[in-house]
Amino acid sequence: MDSNFVLELILKFVENKSVNEKLQLIECIRLSDGTQIYDWEKWLQIEFAMFLFEEDSLADWGREKKYWLDGRKKDRIKYKESTTVDFWVKRKHQKISGEILIEFKRARSINGCISKMIKDGSLLRRIKKSNSEIRSFWMVGFHPSENERHNVNDKAIKHEHTLKEKIKGATIETKPIKNTELSLSIFTLN
Repeated sequence: MDSNFVLELILKFVENKSVNEKLQLIECIRLSDGTQIYDWEKWLQIEFAMFLFEEDSLADWGREKKYWLDGRKKDRIKYKESTTVDFWVKRKHQKISGEILIEFKRARSINGCISKMIKDGSLLRRIKKSNSEIRSFWMVGFHPSENERHNVNDKAIKHEHTLKEKIKGATIETKPIKNTELSLSIFTLN
């Protein structure tokens, strides 16, 4: 199943000693005005690209690929004709052909992250099937860890209702990132 494959791939990535140590450092750094660094999504994507370059479970992969959108499908961003996806991967020895799309999101809060992930999923669902061989698409969000007031499932339910979208059944997974106060969440849309 693609959800397990993508989750295992992302967990292997964040548990990599070098990446994990940098995530710990990012959490500790305070700028001269006392603020934290929050805009590290591009850095994470570059680290992930280097990780994929050495990953032996993949037959092929790429980054920043442009896909054409189907204008007939409804979405909040009706004027867009194309979108660029962070990553696409192909598994070795897969029975069903096609690319697995992975879109990264980073946000200061669980609420903001889940909202952005659902909006991205809505856009990815509009990719023209006739121009692309897409197997599945996954949003991967990096956000603060859950607590009793803020958890991913509650935020997801809220945003599904607000954005009129539906996360696909049992695909939502949230895992803490070891040695950090961060977690990652993964899901796809119906």
